[in-house]
Amino acid sequence: MAVKHTHASIVLGILSQMDSKTTKVVELGSGNGVVLVLMAKLNPHVENFVGIEINEKYCQVAREVVNLNNLSERVKIIQGDIQDSSNLLGHEWADCVVFNPPFHNDGKKSQNNERFLERNVDIFDEFVSSARNILKYGHKFFAITSPKNMLIDVETLTAKQMIIKAIVPIYGKRGVDSKLLFLEGKKGGKKGGFKMKAPVFLSEL
Repeated sequence: MAVKHTHASIVLGILSQMDSKTTKVVELGSGNGVVLVLMAKLNPHVENFVGIEINEKYCQVAREVVNLNNLSERVKIIQGDIQDSSNLLGHEWADCVVFNPPFHNDGKKSQNNERFLERNVDIFDEFVSSARNILKYGHKFFAITSPKNMLIDVETLTAKQMIIKAIVPIYGKRGVDSKLLFLEGKKGGKKGGFKMKAPVFLSEL
């Protein structure tokens, strides 16, 4: 496929579990649609999944993936900027929001470390701001990030009242450093009661 997905996409799709009250889920930056398809299959009670993706080619591929999995009635792909998500769907429209910012796994690192760090922070901030605008107060979000950005990401999330409630460290295999973190949080959640959950090893899935 010209529009490939990553381990991060698979992890996000599998680990993002919705409760029985969740009916409307949005993925910001939905790429080729694999996350939405996985969530739809693993959460059959959820009626409405929406992906917002700015890249036209990605949207075309995502719609094909959705159709091939017979999910066109439950999964919709909208071409648009994630920063316009609340205009596209409505303020606090979603019961759950998921996102996997592209900066941590695109393989392109600037030789200027300060510029690379600023780019990472800016992109993550855009995703968090968009998620906050479209997510209902007191409802959950799920996200993927990199351990190297964790301290900055916590500050960004907390400043916008998007409180991390649990983290799952993701490892390629045992004996190596974690490359990914799965975050579970709540808009307007309390800062207490945080959980560090059991790790996931991709080589053992």
